Amino acid sequence: MRKLILFLSLVFPAGFIFAQDPNQDTGDGPVTMNNLAGLLRTQLTITPAWSVTAKSGNNSGSIAGGRTNVYLHGTVEYYFDERFSMRGDGYYFVNKMKTPGGMKNNHTLEVGGSWHLWKGSMIDPFIGLGAGISYVQIQPADITNGAGLVLKNYAYPAHLDPVWGPRAGVNFFSAKVFHFFVEAQYVMGSYRPSEGPILSLNEVRVSAGLGWNWVLLHKEKTLRPTI
Repeated sequence: MRKLILFLSLVFPAGFIFAQDPNQDTGDGPVTMNNLAGLLRTQLTITPAWSVTAKSGNNSGSIAGGRTNVYLHGTVEYYFDERFSMRGDGYYFVNKMKTPGGMKNNHTLEVGGSWHLWKGSMIDPFIGLGAGISYVQIQPADITNGAGLVLKNYAYPAHLDPVWGPRAGVNFFSAKVFHFFVEAQYVMGSYRPSEGPILSLNEVRVSAGLGWNWVLLHKEKTLRPTI
């Protein structure tokens, strides 16, 4: 699994998933970003995440068991103007744990907004907030239910649990075609099965790589020809 993740990150950096002609609709010569209004930003990368042990109800623990989780993370974000954008994020959980009680699924869909701190700059620091739902399931394990009975190899049901959290990061724009990004989100939530302990879903997810730019509106303002 580690070799596969390393291979994908080296051979398929995020932005190159979305091929686009750098001179399309702009005439001859290179172009650079000039204004972020009307820009659609896409990215796909491999995201590590570190769980944060927290107390949930009468139980303490993390669903990730203190290890590093790995997600395939995709983002689509639209800039309404240079200050405000809306985005959707999807996280696909990659490195399943096969041990009893280990994480089997933790896929997430989120929507959110971002506030961009600088105007008129191709260095784009931002803060934002996202909220959504996670599809969570852990591997069968022996548990003791509320009546004190031991359930052998109990098959935990899959759950849809709400999650949310703040994020911060920075995008670096230059050429029309792509940008570089780095960001982090602190995701918060709880896994609440009908039997067994309540576990924390809290973790810090860090993403970085290349993203792709799609100029949908205001092309005369968003792109600047260069010689």
